[in-house]
Amino acid sequence: MEYKYLQEPLETYIERVSEKSPCPGGGSASILSLAIANALTIMVCNFSMESRRISKESQKISKDVFNAAGSIQSVLNKSIEEDSRIYEMIQEKMRELKKNPDKVIEYENALLKSIELHMKMLDYCEQILTWNEQLVENSNPYLISDIGVSSSLVEGALRAIRINILVNLYEIKNRDYVLKVENMLEKTSPLLIGRAKNIISIVERKMKTGSDT
Repeated sequence: MEYKYLQEPLETYIERVSEKSPCPGGGSASILSLAIANALTIMVCNFSMESRRISKESQKISKDVFNAAGSIQSVLNKSIEEDSRIYEMIQEKMRELKKNPDKVIEYENALLKSIELHMKMLDYCEQILTWNEQLVENSNPYLISDIGVSSSLVEGALRAIRINILVNLYEIKNRDYVLKVENMLEKTSPLLIGRAKNIISIVERKMKTGSDT
């Protein structure tokens, strides 16, 4: 099946999520959240690159973030659909495996594609948080809440992406690989979630005090 979520109305995508159908599911939805988080980061930059409310140095930082975040937006958007294509492949290989046990390698390879996709999304989570850490001190102060929303979406995406990795990871027979990924998740997830929470705390403090410092 060909998935063209990006060409459909948003309402159609939301309806598809709610239907008795596996696609789009949690994987696609979590990547959508990350794509929106990145888009909000770009929006903040759009309102900051030439803002007279911030210094020339901060304007340059916003422009640099704008270019970097813009370079991954299309990848994130396409991954919303890619998750469903991979899931369909997993289901196909699972049906084949039930008929032929020799298909186990093909089934695991499909699972690995999903794991690799979502591990890539973890990398993007880290990148977006890094950009938001820069922007929270170097952007138009009127956009501070959007940095907080972006970071909140990243935090949620982090937790969702972890689940999407684990649900496929535990089907992999290679124990060394499973332990390697588990250890990576246990090391990186709390750190990234902590960074997201810290950005949100700074945003809330700035909104409360009305300070851009």
